[in-house]
Amino acid sequence: MARPVWAGNLSFGLVSLPVGLYTATDSHTIHFHQLQRGTSDRVRNRRVNERTGDEVELDDIVKG
Repeated sequence: MARPVWAGNLSFGLVSLPVGLYTATDSHTIHFHQLQRGTSDRVRNRRVNERTGDEVELDDIVKG
């Protein structure tokens, strides 16, 4: 069982609530899909070189 980093009480008048602060164990990110309105078909984004038409890897892209 995980142990809290900090433990204390929150009091609101005559009511006291025990509270514990725990460290995060997992890192989660949220990913959303883009959908076309009406059809709900998924829309994908591609990184394409304008001159050659070839797809470019994310590591090869720099700010300019």
